[in-house]
Amino acid sequence: MHRLLVVKYLSFKAFCLQLFLLEETRERKYDGYARAIQKAWRKYTARKKYVQMREEASDLLLNRKERRRHSINRNFVGDYIGIDDRPELRQFLAKREKIDFADKVTKYDRRFKDIKRDLILTPKSVYLIGREKVKQGPDRGLVMEVLKRRVEVEKILAVSLSSLQDDFLILHEQEYDSLLECTFKTEFISLLAKRFEERTQRKLPLKFSNTLELKLKKENWGPWSAGGSRQVQFSLGQGDMALLKPTSKTLQVSIGPGLPKNTRE
Repeated sequence: MHRLLVVKYLSFKAFCLQLFLLEETRERKYDGYARAIQKAWRKYTARKKYVQMREEASDLLLNRKERRRHSINRNFVGDYIGIDDRPELRQFLAKREKIDFADKVTKYDRRFKDIKRDLILTPKSVYLIGREKVKQGPDRGLVMEVLKRRVEVEKILAVSLSSLQDDFLILHEQEYDSLLECTFKTEFISLLAKRFEERTQRKLPLKFSNTLELKLKKENWGPWSAGGSRQVQFSLGQGDMALLKPTSKTLQVSIGPGLPKNTRE
């Protein structure tokens, strides 16, 4: 009798174990199904969000600026330089500050010399980060990241662009302006316009002209400080690459025709 009870107990235990394993397998399958559904839903909502962002960005330039062919129906990525894996860039931002946009751009100085910069947009600020050789201390001789400029979003006065398909833009601010060449300018401007409206309850002023004025930074303080201005003139040329011809106070930019101004996404 005792042996029979032991056999029944072991059989019942094996049955319970098998039932438990079946239940665990079923939960894993359901969990897998749930994860697949969540992943598909996130992709769908992200795609829908980016489509809406593209349409809003397109509306900003509609009938005002020619479009580049590669910019139509392009996915918006936001961070093109991987800020989360770049502590040397993250050090200039507030802790856990969200990245709306980040990319490598070309900045032009008062002599229209081109300089590489990292352009970063967060909900509160626009950053321009450069690189300089350290002159003193233990890191002397090393090239290190340097914060060249930080502008609070609400302090931007306007953004100027030409009516052609080039990638130039001017960020206007009270102290001085920044002339930039940004491959993903449409994405950047649309995100900047959104943050500007959130912080000021006003639309970001966008100016379109083929003659743009650039206010320079004062090099020295006092009565002999050098400020002044420069001009950027745009004209129709050939090809999709902008040709630059700088003079002492004017940068001439020529580029071939792009897609019509009324082109939509």
